[in-house]
Amino acid sequence: MKLNKISNNNKKRCINEINRNGYTTIRNLIPKKIIQKYLDLTKKIYYKKNGTSKHTPRVWNTAKVVHNLQNKDLSFIKIIQNEIFDEILRKKINDPHFRNLRKNQSNYILNNYQARSSGKGQLFLHIDSGIPTGDVTTFMQISIPLEETNKSTGCTVVVPKSHKSKKFSDRKTKKFKYLEGKPGDVFIWDGNLWHGSLPNKTNQTRWTLIATFSNWKFKGTFDIPRSMSQNDYRKLSLKEKVLLGYLSIPSHSEDYRVSSSFKTTQLKKAVKDYYFLN
Repeated sequence: MKLNKISNNNKKRCINEINRNGYTTIRNLIPKKIIQKYLDLTKKIYYKKNGTSKHTPRVWNTAKVVHNLQNKDLSFIKIIQNEIFDEILRKKINDPHFRNLRKNQSNYILNNYQARSSGKGQLFLHIDSGIPTGDVTTFMQISIPLEETNKSTGCTVVVPKSHKSKKFSDRKTKKFKYLEGKPGDVFIWDGNLWHGSLPNKTNQTRWTLIATFSNWKFKGTFDIPRSMSQNDYRKLSLKEKVLLGYLSIPSHSEDYRVSSSFKTTQLKKAVKDYYFLN
């Protein structure tokens, strides 16, 4: 996917800002035509599905959410696979000791992927790493606004430098920054960073793609590899199979395999073959 160009100095700025403050912003990275395509597709899927899943957490009960975007249309994978994102993610969450790929290959995985439009309720400050790991980054998030996001429409808020606190979020703090942006901007943050979102005080939607990535050893929110349709699985490249976690599915028994990862030569021909792996 062809994105607007970004200089090497800008890439370095992004890495430095994530390390120092826990987050970074890239303005006007994705062309408007591409953004409009994904906005139209997201709305089509949401309304065809007849709204948010009944299992969506109560805190999001007025938000609009589409879960598992990688299963809804393969083009959603394309927008999060690009050189700029990959360079940042490899520096932050790639495992240098992963034995089944070359050292210069990406081995991090997609942990969760959704589209969300803020509702009337506030999403309280939280972390996405599960536990606060301080200087060790295990999760990263990339947020791609498909519509303008601001204080009125319920933008994301972050607490700068909180990723190094080694603490769970303090939900009473008001020391946060507002991630306001336009379609085509991108926000990237460390999974340890305290973040949340404001309530949407308007009648407008605020659709955003939110991709959560993690080190390959961490369990995903959903069983992404085994929920893929066979038709879509056949179309995946090797790089996409790695991203979706097909090299890091645990074995069901020590009698077959004791490693939690396996080689590219052991990839299966069908999704059903990933059940009861040997």
